[in-house]
Amino acid sequence: MGSRAKKERLKKGRLFVPLIFSFGAVLEDLTIDRFLKDPTKISNTLRTIQSYFKVDGVVPYADTTLLAESLGCDVSTETYPPTIKPWEEWPGDMEDRTACLTETSRVSTALEVGRRLNSLLPESILVGLVTGPLTLCSQLTGMPVPEVLERPELLSAAGKASLTLAKAIGDTGVDILIVHETEVPLQKKDAGKVIARSYAPIWNTAKFYDILPLLMVEQFPTDDAAVLGRAVEGVLYPAGALAALAKKPKKLSLTLPVELLESGPEEIEAFLTQGETAAALQSAKVLLVTTDREVPETVNKERMIRGVQTIRDILARDTGNR
Repeated sequence: MGSRAKKERLKKGRLFVPLIFSFGAVLEDLTIDRFLKDPTKISNTLRTIQSYFKVDGVVPYADTTLLAESLGCDVSTETYPPTIKPWEEWPGDMEDRTACLTETSRVSTALEVGRRLNSLLPESILVGLVTGPLTLCSQLTGMPVPEVLERPELLSAAGKASLTLAKAIGDTGVDILIVHETEVPLQKKDAGKVIARSYAPIWNTAKFYDILPLLMVEQFPTDDAAVLGRAVEGVLYPAGALAALAKKPKKLSLTLPVELLESGPEEIEAFLTQGETAAALQSAKVLLVTTDREVPETVNKERMIRGVQTIRDILARDTGNR
């Protein structure tokens, strides 16, 4: 972790860091493929975004196809989000591919962006992102995530790849690490134990680097929110799932619907100042507020800019500490 000022900011909490990354390609008028491969463009654009929005931090690299492509899957950026073509069969050299991950072009670019932003934005919170073992294994094999739980040997191998990237991201000096999953099925017997074992090495690595790890799940299991919180320490809870938590965690991090960014100021005001969301945001225990997924390239730029500023101003008004 970086400076004393950053440590104090993390300790104080109530950080607002929306997941803005690929949107930088729109600002630079580049194809997403070119943008993802240019560390200079990415670094300069994210610095501009952070300066303009005056949010608490940035995400150096938020591409959830990064690991799959770097391990050898074909990825098409002609659609958004990009599509991944799974392997026809599990490769016999998976260990070698994992060991060489940091030498691949895409991962090297991602790590370079992290290192540059650590110098360019020394007082900003840097949020790293790594695809979690469940999603990565599903991407590589084409199997639905629930079926991945039945293949512990494949899940373990995918977990080692996620861990390798997590360690490399830790070396760049990030402050928070988001482990991103599309879904985390908890209905199957002993699923919580399998999931906890899958994440343990990543969480231990984050502790070693003095980084805060948080699990983000796109298709959040609202009915099993409490179970997920017991399976892994550090979860990004969607605002809509807070009512399902009979007991709030000591440190609460939450996500807001990315669609909220395009809403009008009145609608955003109502969402943030009523019900469970308002109660959570007014709590001193809130650590991080982000979006429930990456801001899409297709977002209306003017509305998004206004939405980010509105949310930022409401959070600042509520806490009086910005």
